Amino acid sequence: MKQPGLSARRLVILPAVIVFLAAPASRADILDDLKARQAGIRSVSAAFVQEKKTRLLAKPIRASGRFLYQQPGSIRWEYTGSTNMQVIFNGKDLWIYYLDLKEADKLSGVGQYGSMMHFDIATMSRDYAITAAKEKGLVRLSMTPKSKGPISLIEMDLQEGAAFPRMVRLLDRNSEPTTITFSNIKLNQGIPDSSFTFLPGKDVVIRDRSIP
Repeated sequence: MKQPGLSARRLVILPAVIVFLAAPASRADILDDLKARQAGIRSVSAAFVQEKKTRLLAKPIRASGRFLYQQPGSIRWEYTGSTNMQVIFNGKDLWIYYLDLKEADKLSGVGQYGSMMHFDIATMSRDYAITAAKEKGLVRLSMTPKSKGPISLIEMDLQEGAAFPRMVRLLDRNSEPTTITFSNIKLNQGIPDSSFTFLPGKDVVIRDRSIP
């Protein structure tokens, strides 16, 4: 029987089997339909607002900016305002560039993180066990990583019939949530390849890091 008004918080708590039983269509049908819609995505441009909650601070950390994606796996996050940071992934290397500090981190070991950054269900299903349900015009996904990594749970809300999520919620290994809300979503518009290339200046300090 369909459960009314399940919040993201309750989806974290309830066993996955209840989420599955709440869907009028089967999990496989929902995921197959979503994969078919996402197969037509060549690029995505969207504005985003990100909110991170941590036990160390009374108020959430809030940031905003622009998200870019281009097939097969190039991603760019541009954080504006006081954050002033860029995250660039070309399918192989992940760069985090702190413009004001003129410092950049080059990360390795980002397989799980790389697959979730562009929200492609076919790709993510290799690294995550996914459950799905429909509720009040939304498709809600819950994803648990198949191996240990920096993320313990991902939840996504999509408008029914949409190919790209309007909300993504990530729970890290410390059970601290980050919520990303997307708006002004534009699909399949031209994005220059240079948007996904990081060319640091000679005055930028580069650090090689790995995700444990």
